[in-house]
Amino acid sequence: MYLGLGLTFAACQPQQDQSATVKIPPVGHYEGGIVVTEQPELRASLDIRHPSPGHYEAELTVPMASTLSFVADTILFINNQLRLTRPARPGQTLVLTLDGDFWRGTLKLDSTKAPTLLVKRGAPTPSTYHVEQIPQVPGSAWLFAPSDTGTPGAALALLPTTETMSAAALWADALAREGIIVLVLPAADSATAATEAPRLQAALGLLRGTAGADTANVGVWATGIRAAPMAQVVAGTSSPRVAYFIAQNAGIDVTGRTAFRELRRRKVPVLGLYGGTASAQGAAARRNALGGRRSSAVRNYRTAGPDLLVPGGRIPRFGPGLPGDVVEWLRGQR
Repeated sequence: MYLGLGLTFAACQPQQDQSATVKIPPVGHYEGGIVVTEQPELRASLDIRHPSPGHYEAELTVPMASTLSFVADTILFINNQLRLTRPARPGQTLVLTLDGDFWRGTLKLDSTKAPTLLVKRGAPTPSTYHVEQIPQVPGSAWLFAPSDTGTPGAALALLPTTETMSAAALWADALAREGIIVLVLPAADSATAATEAPRLQAALGLLRGTAGADTANVGVWATGIRAAPMAQVVAGTSSPRVAYFIAQNAGIDVTGRTAFRELRRRKVPVLGLYGGTASAQGAAARRNALGGRRSSAVRNYRTAGPDLLVPGGRIPRFGPGLPGDVVEWLRGQR
């Protein structure tokens, strides 16, 4: 399931751009800095790769602000200008102009624009992961799969709500860099067991067919209003088997409580993640639904929002302990 990142040519552009000079993106490893207002300069690197004929990859890495790192899903290079767009987070783009061995331009973070300067330092480093857009009805799903497929690893289907969709891209990047395959499904603002069941069936089939996936270690991460209905699906007698279940800010009603307790009875590992003003109450309700503190893994991030990001600030940040807590838990499910 590997789809290359295509180079967009002038013929694909509006009429006024068709006379533009299209060149091959200059392959290499570039290093430099990104300046975000009221923040120290962030060291960054950009790798442009040409792994096969007609196929290019671009990866931005920002070690001290990992939520800014991404592998582009679209590479547009015309008239010495490079434009990269982040998958599942279109508000983040990197637009650079080539000047000799330098790239000069801007990293756009929704309404924030950060000047960026990078200089060529040699050959590109090996790729971390690749990304593939998969058409869905409605919307598109995004598959983030680590490049190293030698050792089978965990895989999960991530089901965001409209509230958590923007953060889903950050999670997919963070987990893929740790060797975990992530399929980000289209966001939803409503959910029932009947609507989620076919989505789960299709997602699990795709993940189990992805190179590098440990087919015995494929699970689900459902957020907000999608968590309880998905728990009902997974707990159903005819549901395909999942290796683990992550529920983020899950509301617990009578039906959901029954479903989560059925997962516990079947010994399906469940991790509860809570953030926001009502996180403490939600975490307590979740522990009770699973039969008490000792029988469940529940994490409460009081300084984070429902999307598990720290509210405010020009640069998105995971809540304290994240994403490490989730990575550690996933690795413990092997």
